[in-house]
Amino acid sequence: IVDTNNPAELPASINDADVQGIIDHHALIGGIMTKGPIDITIRPLACTATIMHDLMGADAAKMPDAMKGAALTCILSDTLEFRSPTTTAHDKAVAEKLAGDLGIDIPAYAAEMFAAKSDVSSFSDAELLRMDSKEYAVDGTKFRVSVLETTSPATVLDRKASLMETMTSVASEDGVDQVLLFVVDILNEQSTLLVPNDLVKNVAAKSFGVTAEADTVVLEGVVSRKKQIIPNLKV
Repeated sequence: IVDTNNPAELPASINDADVQGIIDHHALIGGIMTKGPIDITIRPLACTATIMHDLMGADAAKMPDAMKGAALTCILSDTLEFRSPTTTAHDKAVAEKLAGDLGIDIPAYAAEMFAAKSDVSSFSDAELLRMDSKEYAVDGTKFRVSVLETTSPATVLDRKASLMETMTSVASEDGVDQVLLFVVDILNEQSTLLVPNDLVKNVAAKSFGVTAEADTVVLEGVVSRKKQIIPNLKV
């Protein structure tokens, strides 16, 4: 199991699977039952790809270029090209080593990568709300906390009316009380939270100290769900 150890994010039948190991960079949740002892590696790094690279040791140098490219892409995505507060010096060093091996210019490649990621035209509103999301409960209120990282926030915000309307059906189908959608502006290092109702308005005020006067509110400097959004959520 890679990049999670949370049973809620895994297939319902996960405890029937023959799990051989867990490699992750999230907080330990618990609840996975295995058929025998396994290796578990959880490290405080920004990206699981960094951990996997480390576990390979000297053999990492033998990775095919495509695999090096995949690892580099993962690190740049998880760190928002080193802008995220989750970034460590080691994540950056591994990314720079991989980029050097491949002859890739990180700023140019990251810009191309984020531009591709920002094209969400082929996704439905429900797909966008579930694309990068985690369930999280605060004092008995269940949230689906969704993040969309983009270099073109206007492209997503142009759909805010239909997105907020779809939040109701997604919340009902997923068994949560509310969907929270944070549109992360990668280049300006800020997030826009959609505010469809008083519950989210209160969340914005209590969690981030901002007053939502309209159906969106900008959160300056907030780009990380793990470090800046989830830990601060209050109702």
